Amino acid sequence: MRILLILLGQLPLSVLQALGAFAGWLSWISGSSRRRIALRNLERCMPELDAAERERIARASLRHEFTTYIETMRVWLGPAQSVKDAVKEWRGIEVLEAAFAQNKGVILLTLHQGAFEAVAIPMSARFPFCGLYTPQRGALNALSIRGRTRFGGHLRATEAGVRQQSLELLGDGMGVYFMPDHDPPPGRGVFAPFMGVPAHTPTLVAKLARESGSPVVYMFGERLPHAAGFIAHFIAAPDGIADADVEAATAAMNRGLEQCLRTCPEQYWWGYKRFRRQPPGVAPFYAGA
Repeated sequence: MRILLILLGQLPLSVLQALGAFAGWLSWISGSSRRRIALRNLERCMPELDAAERERIARASLRHEFTTYIETMRVWLGPAQSVKDAVKEWRGIEVLEAAFAQNKGVILLTLHQGAFEAVAIPMSARFPFCGLYTPQRGALNALSIRGRTRFGGHLRATEAGVRQQSLELLGDGMGVYFMPDHDPPPGRGVFAPFMGVPAHTPTLVAKLARESGSPVVYMFGERLPHAAGFIAHFIAAPDGIADADVEAATAAMNRGLEQCLRTCPEQYWWGYKRFRRQPPGVAPFYAGA
């Protein structure tokens, strides 16, 4: 398996993206659960679009999701200069530079959209970032560590509490990144609007922003067509993300995620059950999907 993954990482980006597009097409025509979930999410989150446009976005979403899985091996293991050169534009990079200039560390937020690692890993050559991760078994864990640290990025296993580890890193002036567009375990989230729908949302970022005083910046990687590379986007956090009211701060965090998503909605991973958990008394979101 290790040799296969390493060989996969040496293939041209055009070949890997073609494989990802084919896998997404298979998922679509097979009537997979991801297709059904994507259509349900878009129906509820973007009702202003007609059915044909929502279907177009859903199809593209599956293609981009599978492409991310497959092209990640090249980002981790491919020729270093080629991986760096694939980022064609650093749009809004001055937002990140200004955040680090405050000398308080930086909380970087990304989401399951486009090619997040394709821009995050080259970015680590320019800025001091650390990712917290849960160790996995097998060759994939070792390869992921090798890939994510190849340009100077840091990784730290979550052996102690994530909150305390994050505060220590931020206090040392490091950047710490999170992907908060997921459904956390009970007790670690609150319901906050996301694309007009109540979403059980992690409160960790809101608490860290309040306790550390660190600036918050959003980032995502937009995949360009025809294997032309990627655009790294950086966006300042909305007002209120460090509010003392954790529910208000979490809602502000979701507004920033929405801003990223709406930039290129066809690259968001709509096939994920983001709204699996609903407030008490609310009908199941995915009933019949």
